[in-house]
Amino acid sequence: TLTQAGTQTQPASDSASTTVVKTEVGSAMPEYTALNLDGSKFDLAAKRDKVVLLNVWATWCGPCRFEIPELQKLHEQYGARGLEVIGVSVDEGDPAGVRTFVADQKKMAYPIVLDPDGKIANLLETSVLPTSIVVDRKGKIVWKRYGAIMEGDAELKKALESALPTKS
Repeated sequence: TLTQAGTQTQPASDSASTTVVKTEVGSAMPEYTALNLDGSKFDLAAKRDKVVLLNVWATWCGPCRFEIPELQKLHEQYGARGLEVIGVSVDEGDPAGVRTFVADQKKMAYPIVLDPDGKIANLLETSVLPTSIVVDRKGKIVWKRYGAIMEGDAELKKALESALPTKS
């Protein structure tokens, strides 16, 4: 069960435990595919030429809505240096609701991926929305946050500056 940041939830017990893939800072990001908002295939492994900030969110999540302007600012500020901000919506049901939400958000110009089954939440071992990670060009997780990204987050900026090439 996914909950917005600040809400307590019981951890899900998984008795049919399979191989555990760690997604902590320093770990390699596991393969992840989903569908883009336009229906085309999204494959994270194909983004190895970029530094990727993956943001797991839902339209009904208040803290997720709060951080959209900051995500857009990061997208604009670091895009030319190779950062790609990607929002991964875990909204269930018809994707039309997500499309409408994104269209109504004039400040949401970064790509949106649809993950109604919450595969990304399982991969990242999180039930908290929003959850964000930064994956460097080698496919390694270099930053992770449970909860909303605040304006001017110093840890995030430091992670981005070290993962991105310096301005030429």
